[in-house]
Amino acid sequence: MSEPTTPRSSLSVIWHSDYEIDIGPHVFPTQKYRLILDKLLAENTIERNDLLTPQPASDDDVALAHTPPFVQKIKHGELTVQEEMVLEVPFSPQLRDAMWLCAGGTVLTGRVALKHGVAMHLGGGFHHAFPDHGEGFCLINDVAVATRFLMQHGEIGRAAVVDLDVHHGNGTAAIFTDDTDVFTLSIHQQNNYPAWKPPGDLDVGLADGTSDTEYLAALERSMPPVIDHEPDLVFYLAGADPYRYDQLGGLGLTLEGLRRRDDFVLESLTSRGIPVAVTLAGGYAVNPGDTVEIHCGTVRAAAVSAQFIHGRRAK
Repeated sequence: MSEPTTPRSSLSVIWHSDYEIDIGPHVFPTQKYRLILDKLLAENTIERNDLLTPQPASDDDVALAHTPPFVQKIKHGELTVQEEMVLEVPFSPQLRDAMWLCAGGTVLTGRVALKHGVAMHLGGGFHHAFPDHGEGFCLINDVAVATRFLMQHGEIGRAAVVDLDVHHGNGTAAIFTDDTDVFTLSIHQQNNYPAWKPPGDLDVGLADGTSDTEYLAALERSMPPVIDHEPDLVFYLAGADPYRYDQLGGLGLTLEGLRRRDDFVLESLTSRGIPVAVTLAGGYAVNPGDTVEIHCGTVRAAAVSAQFIHGRRAK
């Protein structure tokens, strides 16, 4: 994977058109990746020259977070019927290629964030994938692959994952369960998927219908341990599904509450000089336009952080 060399003062956005694949009628809207980009360009939040195109992760890269037999099973399209049922999306070569590409995109996002303080991936955050199987729409765990890749190449020594998807980051917790160099925070709806929630470093299970005020208070209490870990890089999974009208969620956050969430996470980290690589994670609003707007709000917050970092470095 090539490392970006051009200095940038605006927000770098990682995206690929091949993230959008046909999975048939499904609650997971793969078209959101294109729709988010279109909206951001139309409103001038980003420009075309802010976009960076990733290369796929290699099989060896994916095997940093997943068992070699599982990687080979995916490569040869040998998932069993039961494994595909647990995955909950139809397996295809296009899905495999998109996930390898997405993992490469999260690696690139991490590298850009290390250079410039913050970077945005219009994709990623597939946190339910375990070392030896996929679950819940997640074939492989791109954030775990990227974390291990950057560690193996000596680009980071310590990392943290701030997972604010409505669902517990079970795969991520399982992958890093014995890794003291990676701190995992998951703030999620307790009475929701997955049924088995392997413990991460800090798990905050929230009650059904949790409001903006309650959620933000829990988030404020949870960030100090992340910062105390002294990570060289934080991967932020900015799920849109804590939204009160999400089809697969049951929390009570408003659009304004989600904007405040993004602002708080990014300000808390970038103000301390901690680089942040942002991924989208889940989002399944009854009105698909709400999902697009929530994700766009995350990008707007990241763009503000990028401007702040550039201004600070220019002084």
